[in-house]
Amino acid sequence: MELNQKIKTLRKEKELSQLELAEMLCVSRQAISSWEAGTSRPSTENLQSLSKLFSIPLEILLDDTATEEPEKVPLKDRLEEEHREPELGKGKQRKLFAIVILLLLVVLTATVVRILSGTEKENSDKINFSEMESEILSDTEGDTVELGELDESD
Repeated sequence: MELNQKIKTLRKEKELSQLELAEMLCVSRQAISSWEAGTSRPSTENLQSLSKLFSIPLEILLDDTATEEPEKVPLKDRLEEEHREPELGKGKQRKLFAIVILLLLVVLTATVVRILSGTEKENSDKINFSEMESEILSDTEGDTVELGELDESD
C-alpha cells in the first residue's frame, strides 16, 4: 500500500476528517487532501507526527512495498502513551546509578579528608613532655628561685 492510501486509511480508522487531522498536525486541510491524493508528500516532521498520531512505526508508514495493514492501536492507548513519562532503559539506569554513586564517593572522600586534616591541626597544637621541659627551662633561665628550708614541725 502506498503512503497516500495509508494516510487516508489510517485517518478514516481514527474517524477523523481531513480538517481534524490537519488541525492536529498544524497544517492546512488542502495539505491533507494533496497527501491523500498522492500529489504531494508530507515533510519529515509531518511524517513523524503522523507516525506518532497513528501509533505506527515510521518505517512501515514509508514502506510502499509493505503488504500488511498498519497496526491498529486504540485511540485511548495512543493518548495514554503520549502522556506517559518516558522510561529510562536499563543501560541509562545503570549509568545514572553509577554517576550517583561516584558523586557520593567524592563527597564522602572530601568529608574524610576534611576531618583528618582537622585532626592533624589539633595534634600540631599539642606538645610532648620533653618539649615542655625545654620550654620551662628556657622561660626560667634568668630567674632564680630560692627554696626555703623545710620546716619539720608541720
